[in-house]
Amino acid sequence: MYEELSKEQLIQKIHELEDEIARLKMRENELEILLNEYSTIMKKQFEVFDDFIRDVGTKRMIDPLTRVYSHEHIMKLISYYHQKAFEENFEYALVTVRINNFESMEQIEKEQALLSVGKLLKELVRVPLDSVGRLSDDTFIVLLTEISRENALKVKERIENALAIRNIDCSIKFSSYPKDSTNLEELVKKVF
Repeated sequence: MYEELSKEQLIQKIHELEDEIARLKMRENELEILLNEYSTIMKKQFEVFDDFIRDVGTKRMIDPLTRVYSHEHIMKLISYYHQKAFEENFEYALVTVRINNFESMEQIEKEQALLSVGKLLKELVRVPLDSVGRLSDDTFIVLLTEISRENALKVKERIENALAIRNIDCSIKFSSYPKDSTNLEELVKKVF
């Protein structure tokens, strides 16, 4: 095959092969960089998973009084679902429930109110899709995942009605992604 080619054609063929080798080496380097990036990402994912497993059942994950997610953990969940909602193009909502006149209550009344509201919220959400967490001393947050704004407003109304029936005085706020905002900080600020 190559015997029939002229010297110029052979030189041309050599240049083409050298160019192909250079291109393949560049591609190999690009793949090596991607592989290193992937390894770094996977290492971080395993670290996050290890942290999660270490935190299971601890105060870092579960509020010891109300047995709902801690502030730190619920905020991690909200951040995770926000990213997931963005990537997979689905809706979610946040509902906060703040116990009114909390500071003027006696300690035993505070604890009873917290226990009642925490238990009630856990009963009213779709386990395991939705999550309840303690946002602050007197405030809970409910993460309603993969739910339309209309259905989330129905859940909010159900929470309001259940609290009213039990004569628990609370303020309730609501925000939904993406209708109210696509920015996580703005969504949380709107309900806090």
